[in-house]
Amino acid sequence: MKNLSKKTYDEVNKDLGLISTSDWGIINEDADRVKEFIEYYNKNADLLEPLKKYEFIELVISSFNEALLEKKVDNELEFLFKEFIYPHLADEDDSPLSRYHAVSRWTSFISGTEKEYYPVAFMIKEMMGE
Repeated sequence: MKNLSKKTYDEVNKDLGLISTSDWGIINEDADRVKEFIEYYNKNADLLEPLKKYEFIELVISSFNEALLEKKVDNELEFLFKEFIYPHLADEDDSPLSRYHAVSRWTSFISGTEKEYYPVAFMIKEMMGE
């Protein structure tokens, strides 16, 4: 079996045409690229370091949130997003950089009137059974 090397930040950024910055997952969000980001993650997950996986999950969630706000979500994209999120909710690693934490931290944005800014947080909370 071939020994796979991990993708560097520069390789991921080059592959996707993204910029390297702090808050990578938020700064590079794009409502029109949710499907592309999910497909890239699914294809390359084994090549991503844990921190990059965390940031990538944030990129997908943030991009999907923007798609919700811009009313660009159809049934197919919602299904794809949920299919992407559910396995991360099942991650039993409770470290701060776990895939579960990358998803569940979005529910912390719910406090009153944030629904208009973070509709994805309510969707994730529902997916968590809360």
